[in-house]
Amino acid sequence: MPRAPTILTTLLALSACSDLGGYATGPGEVYRGTVIGVEDPPILRRGFAPATVLSMTFDPRRATSLSDPPGRVTTSDGALSLVALEPIVPLTHDALSEYEIPGGSRVRNYIFAMHPAEGPLAGREPFAFVSLMGDGSLEVRIVAGGGSGPDDYFGLFRLAREPE
Repeated sequence: MPRAPTILTTLLALSACSDLGGYATGPGEVYRGTVIGVEDPPILRRGFAPATVLSMTFDPRRATSLSDPPGRVTTSDGALSLVALEPIVPLTHDALSEYEIPGGSRVRNYIFAMHPAEGPLAGREPFAFVSLMGDGSLEVRIVAGGGSGPDDYFGLFRLAREPE
């Protein structure tokens, strides 16, 4: 009989992981964090100014919605301003939608396209790689270009939920 509590605990944990609504920002909330990178030379940061802050609304329940974006992204350096996260429809039917990043306690990962209308990324199609972390935070990677060109962008942001 000692296995019954273990099985029950496992089932409860699995059901909690399938409901990702707890990661959704509510009214007046955002996820916010500063770009990560070792300076001089910058590692893991291209294009984004040092200490750039990313703010993002997010609702994983809308991760495949084409009518209501799952979130919007803004950076303090003006690279992105309320840019919608756009689901990539074919990914919902492809194994790439189940991608994993080694290390850490990621609950789920997503890939979104973005189409900024203004700023240095206007007219480009940066991607946002969003990871829901087990502690309730998010990791967001913004990628535009290969990272070696003068106009390429790469930023890793660790975000915590806070009041807007």
